[in-house]
Amino acid sequence: MPIQNETILFLSLPRHDGEYMSTPWQIALQLATSNHVLFADHPYTFFEMLKGFGKPAIRKRVAAYFDLKAERINGITVLPMPFVWPVNYLPAGPLYKFFSWLNNRIVSRRINRFLRDSRIHSLIYINSFDFYFADLSRHLKAPLKLKVYHCIDPMVKSFTLKHGSYLEEALSKDANIIISTSPALQKKFALRGFSRNYLVPNGADVRHFSQAPKTSPHPALNHIKGKVLGYFGNIERRIDYTLLLTVVSLLGDWHLVLAGPVDETYVPKAIRDHKRVTFTGAIPYGQAPAIINRFDVAIIPFVCDEVSAGIYPLKMFEYLAAGKPVVATNFNPEILDPFSDHIFVGHNAEEFANEVLHAYATDSEEKAQERLALASQNSWVQRAKAFSTIVSEAILNKKRDVA
Repeated sequence: MPIQNETILFLSLPRHDGEYMSTPWQIALQLATSNHVLFADHPYTFFEMLKGFGKPAIRKRVAAYFDLKAERINGITVLPMPFVWPVNYLPAGPLYKFFSWLNNRIVSRRINRFLRDSRIHSLIYINSFDFYFADLSRHLKAPLKLKVYHCIDPMVKSFTLKHGSYLEEALSKDANIIISTSPALQKKFALRGFSRNYLVPNGADVRHFSQAPKTSPHPALNHIKGKVLGYFGNIERRIDYTLLLTVVSLLGDWHLVLAGPVDETYVPKAIRDHKRVTFTGAIPYGQAPAIINRFDVAIIPFVCDEVSAGIYPLKMFEYLAAGKPVVATNFNPEILDPFSDHIFVGHNAEEFANEVLHAYATDSEEKAQERLALASQNSWVQRAKAFSTIVSEAILNKKRDVA
């Protein structure tokens, strides 16, 4: 049975007001329909506050720095997080441990004060990939019915890996259960000996993305004539730009749209300057269906490497919910193979281009409805129900263990 009438605290590395809807936020939204959900974002550092003072997200947190008033968003209580000390640049050792401990104390004081003022006497604690606060649960004053580590991504960047691996190990050992978003991540913990280790893949906001066929195309794409190959998401290291350049060359009458925030570190000049490639920049979540509306074929052009093997992309079911044919690289066969009737896979640039043409030529309204039906079976509603049931059973098991 899913949990009901519980108080649940999320500490989430992806922030609720980030550029894209995150997995923790989507799960929290669903759990909030029958529980009291508190959501705490990964805090900004004092350095980030000074550097980005003009940004709305920073200004909002500055205004809330001395004010404990929480914000209610779609049934979720969002707690205003204080600023903390920047510590990731420090090497592992006593100095890092001290400032990390101090940061945990700063954040826990804010949360504990809210719990006290709200007369919350027990809660379920979910740490969603915020391994930087691996010790936070030890500082919380309310009894914890369950401690969950929610692993939503592989660690990739050197910034993350500097302290992330050993902090995640400590967080995992402290948790009662681990819930991962991909089979590869789940296996990682199984190989480390974590037995209470579960899989709840990413899903889709089906109601939102199914509006794509009924929405007018986004004005940012009005200048494009002809067929469109489209990607919606973060434009960073996981994309195979070499493959995309070849695909664009092979498909001379197609235009490529890359919609989302761009990490310039990884994008080659050749694709940035290409006449048949459009970068839209970050697109608000509410406008995503209008962007995808213009795609004739939606793509997931990820590099095939060890990191991509740990990814379960949200966009896969979002594209399907929008009714769009999907072409992907074979970045994770374990995820893609079960959906081979609905997702086209290209093992190299030539195959990818051919699959785009095939997907476009064989598309139909009937297939679009089949894709929507498949997405509906993999919605956030379904994912949250599975997540909630795992948590409920874990609480019962914990009680039995104590007894």
